[in-house]
Amino acid sequence: MAKEEVTDRYGIVYIIFVLLGTGTLLPWNVFLTEKEFYDVRLHVVPFNGYITENFMSLFCLVFNTANLIALAFLVKFQKHLSLRVLVLQPLVITFIMLLSTAALAVRTEIPGDLMAKFTLPSLALMGLCMAFLQGGTMQLAAIFSISHIRGVVSGIAVGGLVTSILSFVSQLRAQGGGGEPQSAEEVAPAAFMYFSASAAVIGACIVSYWAIPLLPYGRYKLLLAGIIDDPKERKMLTVDEDYEEPLLTVVENADGASTSTGQRSETTRAAIISVESDYSLYSRTWQARHAFQIYCAALFLCLCVTMSTHPGLSSFICSVDNPAKVSPCAASVASTPGIMGRIQGDLFVPLLFVLFSLGDFLGRFLSGYGPWARGAPKPLSILGYAVLRCGVAAAILFCHLVTPTPWLLDEYLRKDYWPWAVVLLLGATQGHLISTICMHAPSTLMPTEQYKYGPFTSFAISAGCFVGSFVSMGLSSAFQAH
Repeated sequence: MAKEEVTDRYGIVYIIFVLLGTGTLLPWNVFLTEKEFYDVRLHVVPFNGYITENFMSLFCLVFNTANLIALAFLVKFQKHLSLRVLVLQPLVITFIMLLSTAALAVRTEIPGDLMAKFTLPSLALMGLCMAFLQGGTMQLAAIFSISHIRGVVSGIAVGGLVTSILSFVSQLRAQGGGGEPQSAEEVAPAAFMYFSASAAVIGACIVSYWAIPLLPYGRYKLLLAGIIDDPKERKMLTVDEDYEEPLLTVVENADGASTSTGQRSETTRAAIISVESDYSLYSRTWQARHAFQIYCAALFLCLCVTMSTHPGLSSFICSVDNPAKVSPCAASVASTPGIMGRIQGDLFVPLLFVLFSLGDFLGRFLSGYGPWARGAPKPLSILGYAVLRCGVAAAILFCHLVTPTPWLLDEYLRKDYWPWAVVLLLGATQGHLISTICMHAPSTLMPTEQYKYGPFTSFAISAGCFVGSFVSMGLSSAFQAH
């Protein structure tokens, strides 16, 4: 008879996975939401004119290029890497880079071109780290249960929302400079606090990762998966006839080295292949046969559409009452006193990031309701959904954009509530679409194809971000006066 299974008392391990999910996309969110800081710091003379005009698009391009390269590597080799390499080491590197950026933020005498030379390689390095964290945290959660996987996904959404709110609050605490753009000295304290707080979150992730094997439930699951190699203790916890194999197990290679991925026995694999061979695959429609590929295409298009205008272009939207004619926007509007003057000034873009993250969070939440929550939607309807989002993203081009050189398109949406509504809708549709696809994509794969789910969907997301960054740079260059 098996021993009583250890439970996740008080949900502590679940909370740890939510925290790890938050830390997974934190580097990405941190640099995206600090547009106001870099808009000032990169203009400290001497500076590179091309970088200052397109820095948000360049940030996205550098980060996503590194992330895409790393994901392409992991598609092939992730199964050979340990969880320490996939999770702990990227967290430590990210922690060091965020602390370094916080220290650099207060060095206001550093010129803009040197700041760019530090920031762009830092983004590339953190793009690599994020790719490893994406695979590692999901892989670690798979050792536990589906609910812990959901914890990671929820943490990613919460992380985006918390980061954007933190950026907004740090900017709110900064001193507004009347109707004039802020100086490097004025933006430095808020940026220092923001990067330091972000580093503290990553530090908490590192501590939490180390705490997992120290908790009874965490140690129990890691023992069953073979991550902790203690056969005697494993035998005390369970017996063979009642043993339930975890979602992910460690396999001993011929040379005795352990990897962090599972492997079916040849007997099991042969049985599954036999079942698949008997299944009338080609009796299904073309749409059903290629459902997973269509889902991945929709993921790619979803992120490509988002990145084409947000944040590369949306971060240059200013209030229509802001007196600035070229970027950056004035810190406040003199004719509007109090907090509203700041919202029409330097808080306008941070508020847009909050609205986008809020929309993304709500979209993921709402994906659990409605007809698409109860069953997999038709792949072509998902693809059509992704295509329709192009209209939402395109609306940003016709808002009040204040770019380093004059914006050429007409401002058809010349009210402050228009960019708020458009960005909120862009985030909500992205969160809803991504969550819907991630929920149902595994059901479109045969049993022997399940290994494709994680690497292929992650690659589709990063590829969409990568291509979208190029589109954003093209739009920025095409519609600015030169």
